Amino acid sequence: LVRVTVPMVTAFWVQQSFEFNDTEEAMFLDMANFKEEYTRPCAVQMCNDIDYLMLQYISSTTPAFVGTAGSVPTTLDTYNSAQTKLNQLLAPDIDRVVIWNSSYQQQVIKAGSTLFNPQDIIGKQYLNGKVGRYANFDFMRDEQVPSFTGGTYTTVGVVNGAGQQGTSIITKTWTSCNLVAGDRFTFAGVYEINGTNRGQYPNVLKCFQLTAPVVDAAGAATLQVYPALVASGPYQNCSNSPADGAAINMAGTSGVLYQTSIAMQKGAYTCAFIELQDPSEYGAKCVVMTDPDTKISIRMIWQWDSNAGCVRVRMDCIFGICAQYSDYESVAILG
Repeated sequence: LVRVTVPMVTAFWVQQSFEFNDTEEAMFLDMANFKEEYTRPCAVQMCNDIDYLMLQYISSTTPAFVGTAGSVPTTLDTYNSAQTKLNQLLAPDIDRVVIWNSSYQQQVIKAGSTLFNPQDIIGKQYLNGKVGRYANFDFMRDEQVPSFTGGTYTTVGVVNGAGQQGTSIITKTWTSCNLVAGDRFTFAGVYEINGTNRGQYPNVLKCFQLTAPVVDAAGAATLQVYPALVASGPYQNCSNSPADGAAINMAGTSGVLYQTSIAMQKGAYTCAFIELQDPSEYGAKCVVMTDPDTKISIRMIWQWDSNAGCVRVRMDCIFGICAQYSDYESVAILG
């Protein structure tokens, strides 16, 4: 038995704090509504910070893509393509979502006006600006889904040497190459396969994503790719290794700025929050709160600073996130 594991590093630390002295408490603070006026806004900001950090991580570890970089989809066909891509990757067909911003949402609500749908559902789109469900996705609006600026190059390189596999692919013939982590691309002749029977999908190229920046002016560049290119064996994930001289097809033109939305299945990512220690025994007033639905855990500490003559309030959250099955269960919708 081979037990496959994915490391999770609890490296994200989100913090908010404020302080007030005796004069401020007496003259300005609304102590009767302390939670509503002060601690709740801090908690909201922390949750937005957590959301943003997670979306950045998700965007940087979603190699599969559909759509056109620099052009927000104006029809529903792109979302059908995202559904097809997840189906081909054998992602479970339950608990799928699309996370998008208002630019995507506006275009799809407009496109959906011509579809035959129950009138109560269509009507709600124009009352609250939200689309509930389409193509087996629940659609969720989030204005923090990050945009992306692609790397720059004058001439796109080709693969240097046949038979390459793994996370490092040697290339050649670039001209003024300055790629960035997160760039998406495909290799000519390397196709997606069915993960169960290893059958090749015709004309469906396997998608990859850079995990590290590449700067090269001499024509040679080694690409660090995700997922690892595996052309045979029990963990095969593509039809074959790229041929020597195989073209590299970048997602978008040199230096293009584009938006993304994310279509994914529930199991693509896993996150974990640390329930921090309660230091009340050291003289601080402390509350540790864990949300039962999201499992987000926040510790809040009040402490009197006798030297400064003030009360300090500090809120902390430490968490980790990992790409459990993101190469099989998430798709970037470029726009």
